[in-house]
Amino acid sequence: MASSSSIKVEGLLGMVTIRLGDDNFLKWSFQIESLLQGYDLFGHFDGSFVPPPKFAILDEIDVTSEVTAAYRDWLHTDKSLLIFLIATLSDEALEFFIGSKTAPGA
Repeated sequence: MASSSSIKVEGLLGMVTIRLGDDNFLKWSFQIESLLQGYDLFGHFDGSFVPPPKFAILDEIDVTSEVTAAYRDWLHTDKSLLIFLIATLSDEALEFFIGSKTAPGA
């Protein structure tokens, strides 16, 4: 999985030539999926990259309240991908994504 420091939304957006509209889902989907697979990021959308535990597990019954670095990195990557996805939508398509909080939820 790509680290959060290597994800630059602007760089990915520069490779997107089609915005999702009413009549081009197959073309848009092919472009986005190919791009994200090429950068090993599609797992955020197909569920193969599951978030790591949010809190550190000390033992079988104790969990800390401190958010783990791995979870923060995963969340940063996920939010970057959500921003990327939103930026590839037409105004009409954006209406269907309002309220999405994660890339897979979009």
